[in-house]
Amino acid sequence: MPAADQNEIREIVHAKLPGDRVQIVIRTAKRPAEPQSFSITNPARISLDFADTRVAMPTKTVPVKQGAVLSVTAIEAEGRSRVVLNLLKSVAYTTAIDETGYVVTLDPPVSAIAGTEQPKTTRFTSARKGGKFSLKNIDFRRGPQADAKIAVKLSDPAVGVDIREQAGEIILDFLDTSAPAELQRRLDVVDFATPVQTIDTFVQGSKTRMVITPKGRYEHVAYQTGDVFTVSVKPIIEKPDEKQVDEFGYSGEKLSLNFQNIDVRAALQVLADFTGLNFVVSDTVKGSLTLRLKDVPWDQALDLIVDAKSLAVRRKGNVITVAPAAEVAAKEKAALEATKAVIELEPLVSELIQINYAKAADIANLLKSIKAITTSAGSHPVFHESVAITKESTDSNTLLSPRGQVTVDTRTNSLLIQDTPGKLREIRKLIAKLDQPVRQVMVETRLVEATDSYARSLGARLGHINENIDSNKATLTTGKLETLEPWVNDGEFEFVPSGLNVNLPSPGIGNSVAGAFTFAFFKNGRILELELSALEQDGKGKIISSPRVITANQKKATIEQGQERVFTTSVLGVGQVITKKATLKLEVTPQITPDERINLEVNISKDNFADAVQGLLNVKQINTQVLLDNGETVVIGGIFEQDNGTTVTQIPFFGDLPLIGWLFKSKEIKDSKTELLIFLTPKLLSHNTSLR
Repeated sequence: MPAADQNEIREIVHAKLPGDRVQIVIRTAKRPAEPQSFSITNPARISLDFADTRVAMPTKTVPVKQGAVLSVTAIEAEGRSRVVLNLLKSVAYTTAIDETGYVVTLDPPVSAIAGTEQPKTTRFTSARKGGKFSLKNIDFRRGPQADAKIAVKLSDPAVGVDIREQAGEIILDFLDTSAPAELQRRLDVVDFATPVQTIDTFVQGSKTRMVITPKGRYEHVAYQTGDVFTVSVKPIIEKPDEKQVDEFGYSGEKLSLNFQNIDVRAALQVLADFTGLNFVVSDTVKGSLTLRLKDVPWDQALDLIVDAKSLAVRRKGNVITVAPAAEVAAKEKAALEATKAVIELEPLVSELIQINYAKAADIANLLKSIKAITTSAGSHPVFHESVAITKESTDSNTLLSPRGQVTVDTRTNSLLIQDTPGKLREIRKLIAKLDQPVRQVMVETRLVEATDSYARSLGARLGHINENIDSNKATLTTGKLETLEPWVNDGEFEFVPSGLNVNLPSPGIGNSVAGAFTFAFFKNGRILELELSALEQDGKGKIISSPRVITANQKKATIEQGQERVFTTSVLGVGQVITKKATLKLEVTPQITPDERINLEVNISKDNFADAVQGLLNVKQINTQVLLDNGETVVIGGIFEQDNGTTVTQIPFFGDLPLIGWLFKSKEIKDSKTELLIFLTPKLLSHNTSLR
């Protein structure tokens, strides 16, 4: 369009309206057309695009600092002008057109309407009444993390300081404080590459005010050390991996769009300007659309535009290509057909690849994508490690081209592959990743079996016999009543133990015989005999078994030690010989996780023969799965057994008598405890680690 027909922006003015509203007037040479507009929330901005308009202002940026508006910037490019309203936060706004220009009226921030949020003021020290202070020096430094440090030296540590944020600025008031003329100035610190742009210091009544103007996202902290007051302003850097993804999968920065009958190419240009990405738009993209979006991610806005006009988007790096969907599909189909034709005509190349750690046959099966299936009629299975497989390649899964072949040389553990150069490069990269030494795990177990047993046995034998014996004597001896036989037997009488009135001796414990004391009294042809027997047994024991084994990742390992015995049984009158094992067995399958932990499937058993004749077994076994850190020891199981028993044999009534009742009864007490604990420790092994 000729320059004479173009409109121009001559002036931007602002005014504060009641209710903390702000009005921005963009004065033009003639009545402007309705501009295209869009807004974003972070940072908060409103953009107005005036077509066929140039900027005729001496200053491109107009500071406002009223209400929600910080400043207004006008820029010109390719015959159109964009006016950007930089906001403190996103607010609602209305627009109007008159003969002199374009009017934007912005509502106040929500906190200002509610009247509940006021600029928060922090006071560090209350000024001493009647005191008069001054600023001595103002120093600015850049920190190691691109943070700005403003240090103010005070005449007295008791200076009162109020600090607050207002309209995007950090304001410090030094109460009852003056500043010398050389400190009342603006410090331009843009070149230091910190969030702080300028620092203004001036005297206002009885106080000195410092206004720090930052840019972008930041956080600040203030502190005082002695007579030095410091404000630190640090930038907030959003890491790429901290991008928020909404529930629909969009992660772009949010913006608002308000388009009335705008050309599709112009809408895509707005997104290109907003994102800074390179857009390549096909010449066949045409048409217009009306769009009104509020606070949506830009990538969602792009999807809405292309869906509305049946377009397709392809992105490579920072370049986005937009074209009709049918055109993109046809182009991709043609590219695939061309690639297929090249593969069919490309000459084959043979290469011998040495396999170092894996089995060449396993790699070959992977390349040919042989399926492990159940043997069925009509197939000719080959059995490999107890798995029935067929040699039917799956064209949809094979890693070789249709003309490719692979042959295994088991003698050298190598693969002879014949295929196209492109496929060979892919296969070579895949084999390099697969042919790696498998990591190993040492699994150490410790089985601790502790026993604690106690037993006590008490008994008595008592008898009274009337015989014609001319003897008056008494005797006490160790041993049983049978030891009195030489004293009693005189040719006319023979001692018979079965004839005792009370015959309840101690039965002993296990193979141990109880000790006994015997007393006999002879008088006037009568014999009184008494035997007291007792036995006490206390035992403690500990058995520690520590099997350990090394195995590769995801490979089962077994270690076993024990006894195998032969027993004879009879089935339907026919004798048979069977063997049984009583072993200590460890069976483990480890899996190393990506975070260097170990997932173990463990089966531990500890058996022993309970009967030497019938072959009965005492079985103790644990089967579990556990996730452990490298080198961590954990108790994966335990068995605790306690056997308590008391047996009393007595003559009724007499056995219940106090004291003398023990002459008419026997008592046996047993108390045994057995505890088995199983400890497990897995360790990842390096290549130079040995089993110790």
